[in-house]
Order: sequence, then structure tokens, then C-alpha cells
Amino acid sequence: MKQNSNIAEILKKLQAYKRKYYLNKIVKGLIYNVAFFLFVLLISSWLEYQFQMNSSARTVIFTVASISIFYFLIKYIAFPVFHLLQNGQHLSDKEAAKQIGNFFPEISDKLLNIIQLNELTTRENSLISASINQKYEKISVLDFRDSISIKNANAGYVPYVVVPSLIIALILMFAPNMITEGSYRIIKFNEEFIPTAPFTFSIENEDLKGFKGENFSLKAKLEGNELPNELFINKEGIKQKLEKISANEYQFVIKNIQNKLNFRLEAAGFYSENYQIMVYEKPKVQDMNITLDYPDYIGTKTERISNSGNLIVPEGTQATWLIKSNSSDQISFTILENSSLFEKINSNTFNLSKTISKSSNYQLRLNNIEANYNQNINYSIEVIKDKYPEITLNPINDSTYYRQVALAGEISDDYGFSQLRIVYNTIKNGQSIEKGSIPLPLDKKVPNQKYFKLWQVDSLLQDSDATLEYYVQVADNDGVNGAKYSNSNVYSFKLPDEKAIEEEIKNTSQSAENQLDKSIESTLKANRQLEELEEILKTKRNLDWEDKKLIEEIFQKRENRRQDLERIKNELAKNRAKRDRFNKQDSQLEEKSKQLESLMEEMLQDENEELMDKIKSLLEEQNESDQFRESVEDLKKQEKNKLKEMERLMELFKRMEIQYDMKQVGEKFKELEKEQKALAEENKAEQNSSPPEQNNEDPEKESINNKFDSEKEQQEALQKQKEVTEDFKDLQEDLREIEERNQSLKQPNQLQDTKEQESEIDLSQQNSLQEIQENNKSGASQKQQKSAEEMKKMSEMLSSMEMSMEMEALQENIDDLRNIVDNLLKLSFRQEQLMTNFREVNPSDPRFISLSEKQLAMQDDAKIIEDSLSALAERVFQLKNFINKELDQMNGSMKASIKALTERETGKAIGEQQFAMTAMNNLALMLDDVLEQMQMQMQSSMGMGQQSQGNQQTPSMSEMQKSLNQKTQQLSEGQKQGRQFSEKLGELAAEQAKIRKMMEELQKQMGKDGQEQGQENGGSAGDITKEMEKIEEELVNKRINQQLIERQQKIVTHLLESEKAREEQEEKDERKAETATEYERKRIPNAFEEYIKEKEKEIEQLRNVPPNFTPYYKNEINKYYNRLKSKENLIR
Repeated sequence: MKQNSNIAEILKKLQAYKRKYYLNKIVKGLIYNVAFFLFVLLISSWLEYQFQMNSSARTVIFTVASISIFYFLIKYIAFPVFHLLQNGQHLSDKEAAKQIGNFFPEISDKLLNIIQLNELTTRENSLISASINQKYEKISVLDFRDSISIKNANAGYVPYVVVPSLIIALILMFAPNMITEGSYRIIKFNEEFIPTAPFTFSIENEDLKGFKGENFSLKAKLEGNELPNELFINKEGIKQKLEKISANEYQFVIKNIQNKLNFRLEAAGFYSENYQIMVYEKPKVQDMNITLDYPDYIGTKTERISNSGNLIVPEGTQATWLIKSNSSDQISFTILENSSLFEKINSNTFNLSKTISKSSNYQLRLNNIEANYNQNINYSIEVIKDKYPEITLNPINDSTYYRQVALAGEISDDYGFSQLRIVYNTIKNGQSIEKGSIPLPLDKKVPNQKYFKLWQVDSLLQDSDATLEYYVQVADNDGVNGAKYSNSNVYSFKLPDEKAIEEEIKNTSQSAENQLDKSIESTLKANRQLEELEEILKTKRNLDWEDKKLIEEIFQKRENRRQDLERIKNELAKNRAKRDRFNKQDSQLEEKSKQLESLMEEMLQDENEELMDKIKSLLEEQNESDQFRESVEDLKKQEKNKLKEMERLMELFKRMEIQYDMKQVGEKFKELEKEQKALAEENKAEQNSSPPEQNNEDPEKESINNKFDSEKEQQEALQKQKEVTEDFKDLQEDLREIEERNQSLKQPNQLQDTKEQESEIDLSQQNSLQEIQENNKSGASQKQQKSAEEMKKMSEMLSSMEMSMEMEALQENIDDLRNIVDNLLKLSFRQEQLMTNFREVNPSDPRFISLSEKQLAMQDDAKIIEDSLSALAERVFQLKNFINKELDQMNGSMKASIKALTERETGKAIGEQQFAMTAMNNLALMLDDVLEQMQMQMQSSMGMGQQSQGNQQTPSMSEMQKSLNQKTQQLSEGQKQGRQFSEKLGELAAEQAKIRKMMEELQKQMGKDGQEQGQENGGSAGDITKEMEKIEEELVNKRINQQLIERQQKIVTHLLESEKAREEQEEKDERKAETATEYERKRIPNAFEEYIKEKEKEIEQLRNVPPNFTPYYKNEINKYYNRLKSKENLIR
């Protein structure tokens, strides 16, 4: 046990020795490293300072010094430290014992022996242990660590540190640059250090940054007392001279730089430091796409624009920019002083969305952070604002019926509409009594369109004091800001007052009369020209230029007359409509007006265009043959008939206007009588307003009560009475005018003298005014009452005069017409008898001459009938214009018959006599029908015979035709000769003519549709009418046979089929509702028809314009339409 403890003690001391041993090595190593470092620093700094080596030499020195220092650190510090940390394991106990034994002589090898003995085996344990213990006792008193003295052991190495340190200190004191600059350049071995020159190099560029593919301008400057004349640049082994721009400033342009560039400047053998130009790619847009998402209401699809930044877009468009740029770190968008950054999707793609609402310039800024460079690109955005819709309105007020307004106009917008309506306001006495709106149809997607509406306003205007104000309002389809409204100009529509209506009617009548008078003069001149042309044709074989010019003038006059008659007819129709609308026109006057229009219509339809075409054709062929002369003669006859008809129209028109004015004056006297009576009652009521007792008590008070309450009241009463007096004077003037116009008639009416009654009224009027001026209320009331009574008498007188005049004229016309019919029948029988006599004699027979003289006498009698009938036609409206044709036929045939008798051509004369008799019979039948109408009118006027006839059922045409067929059948089976037979045939022909006329009236009512329907059911009304005319002719000519009876039976069959078809059509019409458009169209005045057709056609054309254009082209189209409008307005 004692042995083990001694050994442990010895090992412990050895371990302490080892630690001190390595600690001593560490101290020595530190001294070695510091000394070596100072030596290296001193030597290398001196070498660099002395020789100013280049980068390569400095790199070698730095590398060698670094390796050497690193080696010393590893060997002398790192290893000892490592061994120290390993508890001295690298140094064995035996080596340590040897080192200790060498230091302590008394120990010598004893310590080594102890260690070796301790390593022996246990077999020798007792002997070894004794030896160990013996040796231990000798060395136990010694401390092995004393063998090492760190201070003494390392004192000899301190000079290695002190000496260089002192040297360095001295250098730092006297020449510090040698250490500082030399060591700095050694450390910065990879940098070039230039020798110190007597001047300095400086680069004037703010930064050495260039962009790929561009030129880089290098600017340099030399500063110092002594400056060289030249400056060079060394780049990539190439030396180039800089351009001298001033005494010490230089410039050098590096063209098309592609990559980064190292260079230094050189001058007078001195070099600048090394510089490097960094090269970057300039930020730019490689690809740009803008997606434009237009507002939905525009109706335009999303559009994509590539590589173009200028935009023309509608307001509210969503624009999305997608930009590709490899050299940009970020892109900013600046508009209206507001900036936004693009979203970076990947390394080179940027995205930004904006809603565009205003026009402005915008800027894209491409930024390269590394290059510290911004690329600005400027674009513009033009925003097309959604404009207000435009609207025009051209109303046409119904100046005839005052029931409707034709609204026509145009609306336009850049994209479309949402609403179109009429806005109206009915105002009466300054107060609104009814407001409202009416929607109008439109195509909301068509940006330019026309509209039309026939607006019924009669329900809104029931009073002449009311005014209808209206305008048309349109709203666009703006989906961004909301719908915008535009209004047309405000228009008004007002029923005219009674005076205005009368003035319009009077002016229209006067205009029609003047036009008719001019047409008569023109026709008279045309007749004279025709007579002149007829004389020319008798003397000339060929027509010259002047003759042809004359014919052209005649043709032009005919055309002018036709146009004048058309205008006159329209004017009369307007007058009749106005009178019916406002004045409650008398039924007889209305019927006369219609008959007058019908006469004009017959004249218009009776223009023989075939004859005109024939003359023109012969004239173009230069064929002045007998055929041409005959055509001219026929034209002359027609023109004479036209002149008669027009003179008759003039006379009938004047009579109708006089009768109308007479009736109006009578009505006005009734109204004036009511006004005068109301004034009298007003003053009388004011007089009796106080109790009777008060009036009887004091005469002075009674006198005061007879006066007006105030001067204002007196003046008002005086003014009202003056107005009544003025109205009476106007009526007097109207009566004088009627008398003058009546005297202008060829056969004036018998008017009763009213001047005495007028004088009584005038005297009462003047007395009333005097009493009011004298402030006598009761006296004024009495005179006013008397004036009202006289006016009533005047009104009754005029009414009685009008009725008696009408009845007398009607009776006179009936008598005259009856006499004319009787004379025509007598003349027809005489002509028939004369025809029979001529058949029985030869031209050589002496009786031939006497019979010819009878024919001459009959011609004179026919002339008398013609004159009587012409005079009657100027008074009777029912007579149609065809009487002139029949008269011409009668006279022409009789004249031709006399000519044939002169030439002893009996057969030809008999034929012409037959034609003359046919014309006489036709005239008699027609006039008999007119006579029947006039008699019915007479009965209606007298109030007789209508009640009993009202309850009887009128037979149909088929039943009337059946009855006529039966009579014809019976007559064919009886005696076929004699006067009685002829009279019965005349009656049958008259009945057939009556049925034919009924068929013609039905044909007019049914129109074209009825004719087509009749054709589908066995024959048209026109075909049936022609068959009836043939039967009339055969009855007059006494040709009764089986074929006639069969044709009559066919007519009955056609009539039955036609009546059945009409009944079915009426049932269909009852079931089928009439559409609003058709109803309105029926009521459209003629003046609107062409206008409506034109507008509807234009609207249909505009609806076919495709609207799918981009906003830019839509805008251009709108501008184009606006220019068109401006031109149209300018033309108008």
C-alpha cells in the first residue's frame, strides 16, 4: 500500500512538470511569433516602400509572409496548446524523468528507475517495491516544476521582440509612411498603387456606369502645379489618347460598350488607380399588351392592344397592362399625380389594372435599382365621355281636325338608349290640369334612329282655352354615371278660337275660289288656242316649231288644271272637316260639300289620257293626218265640256258658301242676342238688389240706386256694350258681303231686305250706350233688353229667309228638272217616230225633205233643253258631270244625222238618230234619278214621309233584280209594239239603271278588296255593272229576247253570291279587332301620308345598320351623322 501511494505521488509531480513544460513552450512560441511578425512587417514594409512593387510582387510577399506566420503559429503556439490541453500525453514519463534528472544532479536517473521499476510484473513485486520506496525517499523532497523557469528560459528570446519593436517605433516616429503605406499596399496586394506623381488624376463622371450598346463618355481631369500635355487610357492592354477639351480636362468616348471595362489613366509615366466601368442593360419594354374591358352597356367585346400605349377608350373602361421587361426591377404607373406600382408576376413580367374615367397623360417609369436608372415612357389616354343624347323634334299639328299631332324626329347617342317618351302638360288659365307621359317605341341598341308617332290629343284638348305643351324626352343607357336625359324643344298645341276658325275657313274658301277662277281662265285660253290650232290644221299640211309649241302649251295647261283641281278638292275637304269639327255643320250643307268634291273627283278622273297620248304619239311621229285632226277636234270638244263643268263648279261653290255664311250669320245673331240679354239681366239684377220698400220711401235714394256703384263698374258696363255693338257691326258687314256675293251669281237668290231690322237694332245699341254714359242703369237695362229682342227677331228672320229660300229654290229646281225630263222624253219619242218614218221613205220621196226639216227642228229643241239643263246644273249639286257627255253625244249625233240627210245617206242618218235617241234616253234616266233624289230631299226638309218609311225593310239588290227579271219576262210574252210598249221598256231601263247605280255605290264603298273578293265569288262588281249597262242599252233599243233574260238571270246569281260573301266578310270583321296602327292610319290627314311613309322607310334603313363597332369608330360615325344633320338643317 505504501508503494502505491509513493508511485502516485511521483506521477502527480510528473504531470505538473509536463503542464509547465508546455506552458513554457507556449510563451516561447509567442515570443517567436511576435518577433517573426515584426521582422516580416519591417522587411516587407521597407521593401514595398523602397521599391513600390507591382501587384504580383506584393502578392508573392504577402503570400510568403502569411504562410510563414501561419506556420509559426501552428508550430509554436497551436501544437503546445493542443498538448497542454491533452495533459502532456505527447511527452512521456520517461522523457520527463530524463529532463528532470538532467536538471537535478541528486536525482540523476533515480526517477527514471522508479518509473521503469513500476512497469515490472508482480512476480518481482516485493523487491521492486523496496527499491522504489528507497529511491522515493531520496527524491520526495524535490518539486519537479522547479527544473523549469519560464522567465529564465525565455529571457534570451526577448531581444528578438524588443529590437524590431524599437526599430519599428523609431520608424513610426520619423518615417511612418514606410510602415503604414508599405504594410497597407502589402495587405492590398490585389490593388494597383501608383507612384506618387506631381499631379493628381480625377474622374469627372458621377459614376462609372454605362448601358449595353450605348456610347460611354469618360471625362477626366488633371490637377497640380505641373501638368502633362497628354493623357492616355489603358484598357485591356490597349493604350489610347484622350481628347483634350481644355487645359486640364480630357474626354474619351467608348463606343458601343458591351461588357464591364477595367482601365487606368496614364500621363508622364505616372498611372492612376485602376477603374472599372460597370455595364448594365437599359430598362426597356420588350412587350406590352393592354386588355380593355369596356363597360357592359356599350355592347363591345373585350379588346387587346399590343405594343401601343396611347388609348382612346370610353369612360369606365377597365384597362389591364401586362408588360415584359428583363432589365427592370420595378415599374410604376403615374397618372394625374397619383402613382401605383405594377405587380411583379415573375422575373420579367409586370401587371396593373386601372379603371379609366378621365383623359390624361400617363407615365410608365421602368426602374433598375442596381444601375440606379429610371426609364420614363409617356403615353396619353383620351377618354370618350358618354355624351348626352341628342334629340330633334319636328311636330306637325293637325290643322284640319285638330285631333292629332304627327311627331317625327331623330335621336342619336354614342351607345344606345334606355327610354323615349312624350311628356305633356295641359294648362288652362295658367294652371296645370293634367300631366303625363307616353312611352314611344325604339330600338335601344341602335345609336342613330328616327322615330314617328301619330299622337291623338283630342282627349287632352276639350276646351279652346286649354293649351297642350309637350316635348319628347330621351334617356341614354349610361351604365357608368347613370342615364342622362335630353329634351327636345317645347311645343304647344291649342284649339283655335271661333274667330280664328272662321278666318281659316274664309281664307281657304277664298283661296279655292281664286284657284278655280284661274283654272277657268286657263281653260278658256286653252279653248281659244285649240280653235287657233284647228284653223292652222285646215291651212297647213305640216306643223312648224311654233305650232308644236302651241300644242305643248295646251298640254301644260291641262296638267296645271288637273293639279289646281286636286288642290281645290283638298281645300274643300279641309273646310268641310273644320266645319264639321267646330261649327256643327248642317247635314244638307255637308252633303252639298261632299257632292261638290265628288264632282271635282269626276272631273279629275274624266281626263282622257288615251286621247292625249294619241295626240302626242302622232305629233312625235310627225303624222299630221286626218286622224290627228280628228283627235284635236275631239280634244276641243272635251275642253269645252271641261269649261262648262268648271263654270258650273264655280257657281255651285259660290251658292254653297253663301248658304253657309247665311247660316253662320244667323247663328251669330242668336249668340249675340244671348250676350245682349245677359248684359240687360246683369244691370237689372243690380238695380233690384235692394229691397222694394227702400226704393219707394225716398226718390233721391231711388235715383241713387239707378246709378252704377262706381266709375269702374260703369266703365266695365260701357266696354261690354261697346263689344256687343262692334260684333253687331261685324255681322252687318257680313250681311252686306253676302248680298254682294249673291248678286255676283248668274241666278241670284231672292234675299229678304233686313236693313230696317238692322236699323232698329243699331238704334237700341246706341241708346244703350247713351244710357250707360249718363249713368242710368235701369235705362241701360231696358234699352239692352229691347236690343236683345230686336236681335232675336233678326235671327228668326234670317232663319226663316234661309229656309224659305232653300225650299223655294228646291221646288223651282224640281219643277225645272221635271220639265226637262218631260221634254227629253218627248224629244226621244219624236226621234223614234222620225226614225220609223225615215225607214219608210226613199231619198227621192218629197216627204224626205219635210222629215229632214223636222230633224232640224228637233236639233233646235235639243239646244233649248241643253241650255235649260246647263242653267239648272249651276243650281243643283246632284247633277253629275256626265250630263255634258250625253248632251255632246246627243247634239253630235243629231248634227251628224242632218249631215247624212243632206247627202241623202238614209242608213247612216238613221244610225245617228238611233245614237241621239240613246243619249236622250240615258239623259232622261239619269235626270229622273236626280229628280227622285231631289223629291226625297224636299220631303226630308218638310219633315214628311220619313217615319212611315223608316220601319220598312229595304229590299236587297238581288230581290230588286229578280222583280225586274219577272217584269221583263212578262213584257217579252206580250205585245212588242206601240207607245205603251216603249214606255214600259223605258221604265224597265230606269229600274235597271237604279240597280246599277246602287251597285256602283257599293263598289265605291268596298274598294279594291271588295273587288278582289267579288272576283273570287263569281265576278267583280265592275263586271256586273257592265252587264247591267248592256241590258239597259238593249231595253232602250227594244231588243228583248231569250239571251237578254238569261243574262239577267246570271246577274241575279252573281248578286246572290256577292251578298253572301259580304255577309261572311262582315262576320269576320266583327270578330277581328281593328289594330291601333290601322285605326290611326285611317285618321291620318292626307298631308301626313307621304311624310309618314318616308319616315318609316328611313327608320327601317337605320335599323339595319350593324352597331358592333369599336368605341373609336362609333364616335366617328356619330360625328358623321352630326355633320349630315348640320347639312340638312342648312339646306332647310
